[in-house]
Amino acid sequence: MTKVKDIINKCDTGLSKGLNLQIIAVINTIVPNLLVNFDDLDVDVSGDQINPYLQPAAKESLRLAIKERGKQLVVNSAYRTVAQQYLIRKQYERNLCGITAAAYPGSSNHEGGLALDIEHADDWQQFFERHNWFRLGRDFDFPHYDYKFPAATRRDLGKIGIIAFQKLWNQFNPKDRILEDGDYGPQTEARLADSPAEGFKVIPVRTLGLTNPPMQGDDVKKVQAALLNAKIAKIDIKVTGIFDVPTENAVKQFQEATKRLSVDGRVGETTLKALGL
Repeated sequence: MTKVKDIINKCDTGLSKGLNLQIIAVINTIVPNLLVNFDDLDVDVSGDQINPYLQPAAKESLRLAIKERGKQLVVNSAYRTVAQQYLIRKQYERNLCGITAAAYPGSSNHEGGLALDIEHADDWQQFFERHNWFRLGRDFDFPHYDYKFPAATRRDLGKIGIIAFQKLWNQFNPKDRILEDGDYGPQTEARLADSPAEGFKVIPVRTLGLTNPPMQGDDVKKVQAALLNAKIAKIDIKVTGIFDVPTENAVKQFQEATKRLSVDGRVGETTLKALGL
């Protein structure tokens, strides 16, 4: 097991991808759909260090900006987990990896799901600004844009991200629990440093079901694909990643056909196992 603290000198936050994905999954159990994947847009998000997630309103504005310009957007950084911010902060404190500035974990713009670093930032500026994305500063952070439309977003995602890690740690370390308070103190930092960079052995599973707004994500896509692969005659859905009414009906049909499942239209661990997931 490689601990997060063991990769500080590696200068690659993508080495913590497994843990990052787990933290994101827990965030979306705390607040459903707080972070949504945007790799379905015309974007290049190559690299394990990039988590292609934004808050929903920011994603929609990004979609409009890309559509208006009609070119692919190359993204260098998007949502950043508290684990990644821990690494960057430690690199900054130790004068490593060319890091000249780094926010304290929990306070970075990138931890809010409302920030992007992009290639060719000047070329995109007019399109971004027409859709509520604004430069942090050409001299200070040249490729950085922030989404600025407070009424449509949450401003506490940095704290929620810390709570998500704290919950994750407690789930897998019941004899060494820490407070789930969203504060980045010495106890949380120490546990984060000792966490496996590749993630804990089992990814927490959220129960999928019909909500308002609807749940969405890669887990929904996997369920929809598995429902279609089950080849039950009545099931007719599309793999959209959005848990909508047709998806709920398909789940009920699968549960009914399987007979040993409760027919409630919700996808928990039992239904996931029956789907082979």
